[in-house]
Amino acid sequence: MKKLTLFLVVTFMYQVTVFSQSCLPAGITFDTQTQIDNFQTDYPSCSEIEGNVLIKNDDITNLIGLNVLTSIWGRLRFYDCDVLSSLEGLENITSIGGDLDIYGSSDLLTNLTGLDNLTTIGGGLNINQTDALTSLTGLENVTTIQGYLQVSGNESLINLTGLDNLISVGENMWIGENTVLTNLTGLESLVAIEEGFEIYTSSLTSLSGLENLSSIGGGFQISYSNFLSDLSALSNLTSIGGYLEIYDNANLSSLTGLDHIASGSITGLTISENASLAICHVQSVCDYLANPNGSIDISNNTAGCNSEPEVETACDNMSVPDASIESDIIFYPNPAYEKFIISSNDGVVINEVFIYNLIGQEFLQLKKPVRIIDISKLHPGMYFVEVLMNRGSVIKKLIVK
Repeated sequence: MKKLTLFLVVTFMYQVTVFSQSCLPAGITFDTQTQIDNFQTDYPSCSEIEGNVLIKNDDITNLIGLNVLTSIWGRLRFYDCDVLSSLEGLENITSIGGDLDIYGSSDLLTNLTGLDNLTTIGGGLNINQTDALTSLTGLENVTTIQGYLQVSGNESLINLTGLDNLISVGENMWIGENTVLTNLTGLESLVAIEEGFEIYTSSLTSLSGLENLSSIGGGFQISYSNFLSDLSALSNLTSIGGYLEIYDNANLSSLTGLDHIASGSITGLTISENASLAICHVQSVCDYLANPNGSIDISNNTAGCNSEPEVETACDNMSVPDASIESDIIFYPNPAYEKFIISSNDGVVINEVFIYNLIGQEFLQLKKPVRIIDISKLHPGMYFVEVLMNRGSVIKKLIVK
């Protein structure tokens, strides 16, 4: 019996050795379907490719012949695979040591299903000009990208679902010119970007999905996002490690959402060419203007945020703590149930009203406030009501019954 057991163990270990071998230290290029179909014959027992893998050309229709692969030590790149409709065949890959680069592929690929067991990307993730892609479904098990993240030029991408468990990005991150992307849903778990972050997608209307982002290690730029109306999803962002640039966002009216960035973490400030931007006097900007760590360019926005002196004046008004400003705004009843009434005195104009919970999550935003505000959808508890007006801003507590 002992001899039989020993025989079985040795046999099993032999099979593991045979069936779990690395190969191709110089990498491999697949540019025909025949190469993929014959991979297991041409490279028997190869489950780990040591070098880079390039899959290219419109002869590639499926990846089934690669279903023995468990890891790629180098980079995996898809390029101009116009008739590839699925990544099925890669379902056993758990790690990619270098970049995962899907570029110009394909006219049929709508999601990334097939990469469902991928947990580790040792380099960057680049999803670029893949025109049929509607989501990033298939990347749900990736929690960390050690390199950069770039998602740009994808004409059909409607959300970032698939990155739902991504917690951190180790280098820079870019979200750019994805033609129909209106928000960043799918990034709800993202907490930290170790280097810079740039957003430049004209179709974005909000930054929903970034509610848990708390730190950016480099510069932060939002530009050319002409339908972006507010930045409230960034209310948990507390530090950056470089410049803050907000420019050429035609519909953006307020910087509310950037309030909590520590001004000492900002090394340069540009707020320019935002045609509708009137409210720039958020706390982070005011603190930076009071004690700048670098350059300042505030120009060509609209009244209230058209120059550095205008913003400084608004900051001074906002910081006045006396009761005269508080008395300009009246709302009642408090506690309230379903509705409350807000009014102003002495010619004060109310521009916007925001309602936040105790941890700073925004529940309601009114750009053109009405006198009677419906709060029937709020759960009972304490909230903060921020009122932005032509004389500054006021925050008051509201109890909802």
